[in-house]
Amino acid sequence: MIVDTLDHLLENEAAYGDKIQRGLQFLKNTDFTGQAAGRHTVDEEMFYFINEYETKEAADCFWEAHRVNLDLHYILEGTERIGYSAIERLQVRDEYSAEKDAVFFTGAVESAVAASPGDLVICYPQDGHMTGIEAKQKEAVRKVVLKIKI
Repeated sequence: MIVDTLDHLLENEAAYGDKIQRGLQFLKNTDFTGQAAGRHTVDEEMFYFINEYETKEAADCFWEAHRVNLDLHYILEGTERIGYSAIERLQVRDEYSAEKDAVFFTGAVESAVAASPGDLVICYPQDGHMTGIEAKQKEAVRKVVLKIKI
């Protein structure tokens, strides 16, 4: 898992593979203002969701990880905490679904980062992540989740 701001990651984008560099540039150069919530296609290797929700207590959120796509969580509005755990430390709740490209887990939140507008969290296949956790209070969040095929 990588946590930083989009601007910082762009300053060091040569440290990342071509696909992530392309994803960072896409996030930088796209105006998401007014785009409807839901799925949007970029090309055969990238698509994204505009997600809008209110944060919740961790007990009401869920762990997930992916095998086919990297997740780049780019916060547009609001603040949420994103839990992190290596998948080996979690217990499988629902086996991998190729249709959803997701496996779901249970487990305690031992590590989490607060992500605010401009922050970017990159989740790799080995990164169990739990999104939508309230930071200091319930809050509306609007973000882009860019999916990059690996």
